[in-house]
Amino acid sequence: MTTIWHQRIDEVLWDERVFKRDGHFLQSSHWAAFQRANGREVRFGEGGDWQCMTVVERAGDACRLYCPYGPVADDRAGLAAATEALRDLGREVGAGFIRAEPWVPVEREVLAGHGYEPARRSMQPDLTWVRDLAGRTREQLIGEFSANNRNRFRNAHKKNLTVTAGRDPGDVEILLGMLHDVADNTGIRQHADDYYRRQAATLLSRDAATLYVVRHEGDPVGAALVYDSPTTRYYAHSGTLAAARRLHPGAVLLATMILDARDGGQDLFDFVGAAPAGDPDHPWAGFTQFKQSFGGRYRKYLGTWEFRL
Repeated sequence: MTTIWHQRIDEVLWDERVFKRDGHFLQSSHWAAFQRANGREVRFGEGGDWQCMTVVERAGDACRLYCPYGPVADDRAGLAAATEALRDLGREVGAGFIRAEPWVPVEREVLAGHGYEPARRSMQPDLTWVRDLAGRTREQLIGEFSANNRNRFRNAHKKNLTVTAGRDPGDVEILLGMLHDVADNTGIRQHADDYYRRQAATLLSRDAATLYVVRHEGDPVGAALVYDSPTTRYYAHSGTLAAARRLHPGAVLLATMILDARDGGQDLFDFVGAAPAGDPDHPWAGFTQFKQSFGGRYRKYLGTWEFRL
């Protein structure tokens, strides 16, 4: 049976099904809306045991489909059905190949059996660090922070540090200032400013993100944008001023976001990307150590795969 791919769907029902399947935020209608804000075409397809939001990426005469953390499938049969539907769509839009990050409980060998080949590089992290929130009290979570992080959070008021959370897209300018400072001091390459502006305008207006600012005596010294699904909070973008490092605003900010997620009824805090254990030379090693100081566990994904049409 041929799958009919749609450009518009019932967003509430789509997201309910994605998150019921423990699917990732990047398969939600919210991320699709952000892709459209970037001028890209998106398509939605689903069957009884799978669903997938895919981005039609075009560059001149070239075209490919990209499924960020998708397709989402219940099992091997769902993966097979989703793969066949993606092949049909790829031929329809003239794609040369399909890039996918299947979200399905199978081993990597199963993907190869369906014609997938590992991509040369991952588009989204295939390893992350997560903090379970469900069934934990605030004090239990704080008790699992490192001793330094507990003290920094509990004594933030003594350093005149305050944290606010909001959904004003204008506050993204504060975040941009922090990201510029990080880039200047570390050489990390960031997206263009308008990328963050479009993301904030799109996601904050849909109540699918929260923008946090930490201030010292009223002046911003750190900021972060987190994505929010009913089940999970994602640590998407953050930065703090190098000049304020002795105040440790990043620790106070992250602790607050974790505890707010717990208070809001979310089950998981996803730190979005982590270096593998035992690899101190990995470029993410230092930041991963910081994330791990708040407690949690590794979560491994299948990674990025491709198949030619």
